[in-house]
Amino acid sequence: MAGNDFFGADVERRLTHFEDCRSAIDQLFFEAFITQGLRAFDEFLEFAVRFSNLSVYNAMLVRVQRPGAGAVATSHKWAEFGRTLKPDATPILILRPFGPISFVFEQEDTEGRPMPGEEHNPLLAKGQLSQKMYDQTKLAAEKYGIEIEETDVYGTLLAGTAAGLKISPESFNLIEIDVKSKERGVRGFRIRLNAKHDLPTRFATLAHELGHIYCGHVGGESSGRWPERSHLSYEQRELEAEAVSWLVCQRNGIETRSREYLSNLTKKADASGISMYAIFEAANRVESRTKPVERK
Repeated sequence: MAGNDFFGADVERRLTHFEDCRSAIDQLFFEAFITQGLRAFDEFLEFAVRFSNLSVYNAMLVRVQRPGAGAVATSHKWAEFGRTLKPDATPILILRPFGPISFVFEQEDTEGRPMPGEEHNPLLAKGQLSQKMYDQTKLAAEKYGIEIEETDVYGTLLAGTAAGLKISPESFNLIEIDVKSKERGVRGFRIRLNAKHDLPTRFATLAHELGHIYCGHVGGESSGRWPERSHLSYEQRELEAEAVSWLVCQRNGIETRSREYLSNLTKKADASGISMYAIFEAANRVESRTKPVERK
């Protein structure tokens, strides 16, 4: 009888472990699905394929800890490749066969020998940009109720994210809402930028994420400055936001690979839902760098 109790407890422990893991991974997928639709399914599978040197489970552990990770390896493997860890490198925990854990590091946490294809990263931008202009653009956005954070958690292939916020009735704190929310006016917005990217790239990313917000992709502004337009498809939302970023960057001397990205999006997006007015209005807000003026 005691043996059966032990067996039952072991089964219960394993089922609890499975449920905990399922809940964490599926929630991560659900959050991606909200903004990307079924494309998120392909992205999750492609992520696991990209890290074929790891087990599928470890690849997902990397995905949880470092969204947008490019390449990962141990410090020893990076040294063999000719790259060393940066002083502030953040380890990623994975499971080790026949052992407890091991640590790997993402390429942004290393320096040295150039990575193959590094110059073709579509997220990177180049050009001369003053810190003052970048700070003024952030300050103007914050006056629209937009929180802007720079995080070192994102990997090489994730430049930034944007989300709408609302007031939690339980805690009276701002909480993140999904892009499909039917609320007409959210109470604030949050942008997170990859702190490891250089200034021109962060500026281009900031313009892109502000484009999402000002075009209404993550909710309408509570005082009516822009409407809620989250009904657009993923491709339509990306096309509008990237067009905003391209306009702003071109007019400020920043070179990006937006034209190539836009060309690919126009082949997939339904042009009937695209608003040129929303794009121009959003670009104008990004460029204004001034306190928003109430319209009468």
